[in-house]
Amino acid sequence: MREAVLEVSHLRVADHQRDVLKDVSFALERGTSTALLGPQGAGKSTLIRTLAGLLFPEEGTVSLLGSRNDRELRRARRRTGFMLESPFGYDNLTVEQNLNIRAALYGRPDQARLRELRQELRLTEEYHIARKEKLKLLSVGETGRYSLAVALVNRPDILILDEPQVGVDPENRTVISALLNRLREEGVTLLISGQSAAELQMICTRALLLEEGVLRGPVPMEEALKEEEAEEAKEEEEA
Repeated sequence: MREAVLEVSHLRVADHQRDVLKDVSFALERGTSTALLGPQGAGKSTLIRTLAGLLFPEEGTVSLLGSRNDRELRRARRRTGFMLESPFGYDNLTVEQNLNIRAALYGRPDQARLRELRQELRLTEEYHIARKEKLKLLSVGETGRYSLAVALVNRPDILILDEPQVGVDPENRTVISALLNRLREEGVTLLISGQSAAELQMICTRALLLEEGVLRGPVPMEEALKEEEAEEAKEEEEA
């Protein structure tokens, strides 16, 4: 059995006295790739923000990389890459400047690593992103690729992404999928949220299904796809 690197136990998170997450429990093993699926408003972003330490649960616990207390959890988050709804960065600075600032939080920036990320995620002049172009001028898809670069700056052991495919064109979606699959093969643990199993089937092998704050799974990705197809067929019949 593989080592569990992320464990969530009986998590309850509330917003304005309404439970957004209800008794959520799951574990992810090292080197696995898991989709976090659910409709808009299901609680996916709330769960990811809780894992990142930006929200605090009313009940339950989160453990990353075997952390047993708050101090260990803070250290573990430095070995985890997060891509959130609102990306890290300063609007009036360039992609290059922002990546340097982010990298500096982990020590002296590795310029070779930053160049590699910019090239691999097509954040260069070759792909129409000028060195002096400010972050606020990027398109939705370009901002998403930048956010993924931010999440990868610290060479994470765990990568937790909030809908990385939103606004990304098919060509760049293929680029992102190839990168994430390579990271998984290298032993990085992936948790990737999305609204559709179909959009993540080339990356993830299993799924957690979240609806109205209640989590089910993990289930094989094939099962999630079949359920999604059945629901779509039902909606077409009712239309």
